[in-house]
Parts: sequence; structure tokens; C-alpha cells
Amino acid sequence: MDTQRIAVTVVSGFLGAGKTTLLNRMVRRAEGSRLAVIVNDFGELNIDAAIVSEVTDAVYSLQNGCICCTVQEDLLAQLGSLAQLQPRLERIVIECSGVSDPQRIVQTLAYPQLRSQMQLDMVITVVDATRHLQLEGEYARLARAQVAAADLLLLNKTDLVDEQQLRALREALGLRTRVHESVQAELPDALWLDTDLELEHRAVKPLTRVSLDDHGEMFSSWLWQSTAALDVEGLRGWLQTLPSDVFRVKGLVVLAQGNKAHWLQHVGTRSQFSPATDEAQASATRLVFIARRGFEGWDALGRGLDACLTESGRT
Repeated sequence: MDTQRIAVTVVSGFLGAGKTTLLNRMVRRAEGSRLAVIVNDFGELNIDAAIVSEVTDAVYSLQNGCICCTVQEDLLAQLGSLAQLQPRLERIVIECSGVSDPQRIVQTLAYPQLRSQMQLDMVITVVDATRHLQLEGEYARLARAQVAAADLLLLNKTDLVDEQQLRALREALGLRTRVHESVQAELPDALWLDTDLELEHRAVKPLTRVSLDDHGEMFSSWLWQSTAALDVEGLRGWLQTLPSDVFRVKGLVVLAQGNKAHWLQHVGTRSQFSPATDEAQASATRLVFIARRGFEGWDALGRGLDACLTESGRT
């Protein structure tokens, strides 16, 4: 890696694969270095940026659009600003939204105004071992584009599949790219922090037919907010009944048990609640749902969430 240029790591992966978990680990492992994080979230709230900001102050968010489509010019401007910071940054980590094709970000980094100041270190694509082979149609094509752009595949959640499923997934991914199997997005430092690690020379690949003009058109999102507390057991049970068209649920929830705020991350049949900071505990519940394009079940989801409110919240 050219020490005169800022190293850039791009983190990609389909909705719910574990990108934010990986990003938090990377920020913690890089403690003491000059690192900035750019987070792009699809939806009305940039939940990922809020979660990562609990680990580091150097978070910059690109909101309400796909980083490789509608906010690409914002990314270019943000990178230009970061390149001017003093003391100079050592590394920038860009987390793409789950609906992004990372090859567009690779092309942005090749723009003349950035080429002399920063250098792509690697693209890491996080693959959900439990869901990758279940994706169909345009969603499967997008996931394959994310895989094709990677220098390193982080095959995540391998503890949740058996050996036969893992073998089928390895065969589907092929042998063109290095694969590291992980649980909870564990990534050895040497795979991304070692600047002496040599990668094959990467050229900017031409966009293929799997790259859409605006991936946001493949998905719809919905924001639900409430100042009333939710019953945690009722919420857990309701999340298990979500239709398969809902890819992802994330946000801040105020739970009646202890009146505490928690970050909620839900994908598939798994829900994860983690305590929020004291600053966030005064906030109302704000949940973002990401579903297939044309999903029409938002009203039903709203009724389901209303049923999870405590009795005082329904009156």
C-alpha cells in the first residue's frame, strides 16, 4: 500500500449479513489509528451510523439512498473532504448499504480527484451463510454482484448451518476469491490491517447487467415510531411471524421491562437486542423495515406493532 495515500476498505453485503457487526469490530481493532468511517443506510433513518457512533466519533453518514446510485456525488464530496483532514487519515472504511453494488464505489475511488490521495485496499463482502442460497431473482443477482466485487468474502453465521449446507455454499461461491469463515463477523487483523499484505492487482471492472441504475427501486422501506414502550416478549414473538418479503428490521426500541432503550437488529428468524447508550435511552422507538419492492403489508405490520405496546401505550 502506498503510504502517501489513504487506504480505503469497502464493506459490502446483502441486507442482514452482518456488516455493522464487522464494522464495529474493525473500529475497535483499529483503535489508536487515524480512521474514519462512512456509513450508508437505506431507509429514512441511518441506524447503522448511530450504532457505530457509539464506538467512534469519526462517523460520516450518507442517508436515504443507495451509496452507488442516488448519493454517489455525496460520497465523492465526502471523500474529498476527508482527504484534506489534518493530521492525515490512515484509513477510511466505507460501509455500503445492503442494496448497493460495491463496484460503483470502486469506480468512484478511481476518479482523478481522488486517485492521488487515496488507494483502495480491499473490498470485503459479508455473506450470510443462512440466507445467501435462498435469495431469488433480482435479489440473488444483486448478492452475486456483491460477491463478484469482493477481494475477500467473509462467510458469516457459519455456526447456524450444517456442514452440508456450508459445502453447498462454498461451491456456489466458487474459488475465485479468498473466503474466510466466521461467527459474529470475526475477521483476523492480518486480513485487513496488514498494509504489507499483497493483493492481486485490481482493475476497475465494467458494470454488468446485474448492476441496476438504482438498486433502491428493488426495495421498499417503512419507518414506524412510537413514544410508548413495547413488551419485549410480545415483540420477540411478533418478529418471528414477519413475512418472508421483509428482509430486515433495525432501529431503537424502548422496552417496558426496565424502561430501557435497546438497539434491535432482526433478520430471518433471529433478533438481537443490545443496550443503547444513556443518551439514546430518552429516545422514542424508531424502527426501519426493508422489504421487497411493492410490499403492501405495512398496515398489517403497524397493527402487529401496536399489539406489542404495553397496555398504557394503547390507551
